Amino acid sequence: MGVRRALYSDYLASLSQARNAFRSLARNLEATAPERELIARDSFAPCYGMRYQMSITASKEVFEASEIAFKRLRNVRDLAAAGTLAGDEAYSGGRAEYEDSLSQLRSAMRRDLGSDQASA
Repeated sequence: MGVRRALYSDYLASLSQARNAFRSLARNLEATAPERELIARDSFAPCYGMRYQMSITASKEVFEASEIAFKRLRNVRDLAAAGTLAGDEAYSGGRAEYEDSLSQLRSAMRRDLGSDQASA
């Protein structure tokens, strides 16, 4: 259980760091198209290694939820890389979809770790 708890925490941190980078990028009016692409890809790269760890360690429910969150965040990455700004409806919609999937992922993780059970 300790291994999963650490992995889940690390995975959430990885997603959060990438999400914060995309938020900054979506507010950056100075970056060129090649810079946006590089920043977005580099910011998301660490999530891939964590994704593979999730695929072999997480419970089935958590892994499935993690894949949805990963793919939705990848969509946000692609929007930020393409120059979509934070005020754009496409960006805010993609961000909302990611936030919803992240909430589902955290719930699945808590269930898997028994964190949602009442204390005795």
